[in-house]
Amino acid sequence: MRKQVQKGRCTRLKLQKCPQVCALYDKVQLAYARQLDAEENVVSFEVNVQLNDNTGALNDLGLADTYTTDFLLTLADGTQAVREAVYRQHLSRPSVAALLESSKRYWASKGISDWGIIIDREEVTL
Repeated sequence: MRKQVQKGRCTRLKLQKCPQVCALYDKVQLAYARQLDAEENVVSFEVNVQLNDNTGALNDLGLADTYTTDFLLTLADGTQAVREAVYRQHLSRPSVAALLESSKRYWASKGISDWGIIIDREEVTL
């Protein structure tokens, strides 16, 4: 979950299963988008999906219309799923935890229960 207006590096690429040009803002998003494009279970996906809400629930969460979800997937069985990309080192931040919880509640209110977090690979030193 990110702010709608991003400042900083952006990788743009066209993938087969994504209808628009993907704007990816970090390595976790980039790696996962490529993985989704190769997965047989995924029919299509969207990136940076704006959280729209006419009921005011987003305002209750303190988000208004300024945030986007990283990935909205359409699976082969017709269901939808949501994935948020986060760096492992950011998981312990209270603000990140609050945003992730808000995202989960938002998508649950839209009827999507398959919600998950994608994190970067843990570095192992020997």
